[in-house]
Amino acid sequence: MSYAITNEIIDIDQQIEIIKVKRKNMKEYEEQFIHHKSIEHFYDCLKRLEPEDNFLISKIYGKGRDTVISLNSIIFDSTYPPITPTLKKLVDHLSVNLKYHKNICESTYKAVEERIHELEFYEWSILEMINICKYICADIDQISDILNLLKQTKTYRLQKGTIQMDDIDPIMKPNTTIQNNYNAPIQQSMIQSGHNNTMTVNQINNQALQQVCNQIREVINNSQEPNPIKQTLNTDINNFENAKGNTERKSALESLLSNSASIATLWSSLAPYIPELMKYIG
Repeated sequence: MSYAITNEIIDIDQQIEIIKVKRKNMKEYEEQFIHHKSIEHFYDCLKRLEPEDNFLISKIYGKGRDTVISLNSIIFDSTYPPITPTLKKLVDHLSVNLKYHKNICESTYKAVEERIHELEFYEWSILEMINICKYICADIDQISDILNLLKQTKTYRLQKGTIQMDDIDPIMKPNTTIQNNYNAPIQQSMIQSGHNNTMTVNQINNQALQQVCNQIREVINNSQEPNPIKQTLNTDINNFENAKGNTERKSALESLLSNSASIATLWSSLAPYIPELMKYIG
């Protein structure tokens, strides 16, 4: 089943598959929590603490494991077509739960982390479960970024009712007088009429595109990713900027999304620029 109901700049189903992969992460996190409880004897370590500290620090296991169990179930339900048969239902069902679970997980590990520093109580199993909770929050952030991207697709907006079919199908539009309402970050006063034109619309488009591509390159080059990954992503953005037409540009964007979406820390920095890139695909 495909969730897309019209042509899209991005591959909607590919983005949903990335979300589904997070279920595998949640299962692995749960196994790690169980390992630290049973094999590393997490609760035995806490017996040396005062009761109130024992209670607080023990939450890193209880709240952490509860979070991954809940998220595993939520992601499954949200991406199961009989429950969420449309993209809008999928996005809305998943969005409403993510923030709640991230808040619980984040507040828990921060409180535990602060307390063990105060106590100078650095048991390996506790430190590892704090790290697991940080990975969980990073996964939630990446899913949220994907959902925000999906909310901008034509499919989602059609199902939400914010656009109509005649907004995306020229055949259904009545004849109208086309006016130039071009809106760019460069002041419109720079576009002058008649023979006094100092900058054409195409030139402004190219300048704005160059600006956003340079910003993305800066994000990539300042990241902590290995050089081969940086090189691949820079190639994608170069291909996007230098594309000769919409087909090439769309292909370059899909490659950029595919190559960056699995890198949580980098994706969160790149995601805000994706809507800007989408403006340059007709």
